[in-house]
Amino acid sequence: MQPLISVIVATYKHDDMLLRALNSLASQTYRNFEIIVVDDNANEEFNSRVNDVITKFRQENKNIKLNYIVNKTNLGSAKTRNVGIDASNGEYITFLDDDDLYLPENLEKQVENMIKTGADYGLTDIILYYDDESLCEQRIRNYIKSYKKEDLIRYHLRYHLSGTDTLIFKKEYLEKIGKFGNIDFGDEFLLMLKAIENDGKFTYLPGCYIRAYIHRGEVGLSNGESKINGENTIFEIRKKYFGYLTKDDQKFVVTRHFLVLAFAEFRRKKYFKAAYNGVRALLVSPVNFLRHIKERKV
Repeated sequence: MQPLISVIVATYKHDDMLLRALNSLASQTYRNFEIIVVDDNANEEFNSRVNDVITKFRQENKNIKLNYIVNKTNLGSAKTRNVGIDASNGEYITFLDDDDLYLPENLEKQVENMIKTGADYGLTDIILYYDDESLCEQRIRNYIKSYKKEDLIRYHLRYHLSGTDTLIFKKEYLEKIGKFGNIDFGDEFLLMLKAIENDGKFTYLPGCYIRAYIHRGEVGLSNGESKINGENTIFEIRKKYFGYLTKDDQKFVVTRHFLVLAFAEFRRKKYFKAAYNGVRALLVSPVNFLRHIKERKV
């Protein structure tokens, strides 16, 4: 008997893309899964739109179990995903953002790898696209050479072992580590950090089995004050783990931090602050500054 997988889909103001995401689940080669859509709009108009999408999907996919939950108040991404986790029945849990999609073999490849390795959690590579399907960025994890705790923390601090769509967990391990924390920006970063710290068995499956999208000009958590406050909060957490890093690693992480702030300030047209943080990044490490700019890892 194939183990049941619960796919958590948190949705907020992307009802126009939600059906595409759900249809990508209907196309999975692995069939023993349930979908849990958690609507965090807390807005009558948007709730109605999402309900229309759910109704259409259910009519066209009567053999797929879908649990639709509506938050009474807006909870944010982390708590909304936790609502989905609490409502899940699967042995394994994955996540799909409402504006992204799974390629047909994603669930099959992920669960096969989890069973083969006996892992508690794992991830794949991620490729990001713009809305016009042009390539934005590739995050290939070929730097992962060791699964030792200290090495995984180092990889995570440098490169971010994240991308919610790429993650898979045993439900019991996800509950053991306390699920997502009470922070929205960087919630997946902190989740992975907890997973590593708690000594769960990790697995990496090379390859990308999703399509994740970046929306140019979209205003959200990735921009503005929320981005800046969240980045500063996460950076303070990162600094607590600098003992795992070499001096060059530390410079790499600090340079990235200042560049993230610089780009966030630039997007909200605070050009002096943008330039100030850009100069700070350059002064920390000119080599890493150029590396980040070239690879666009910010």
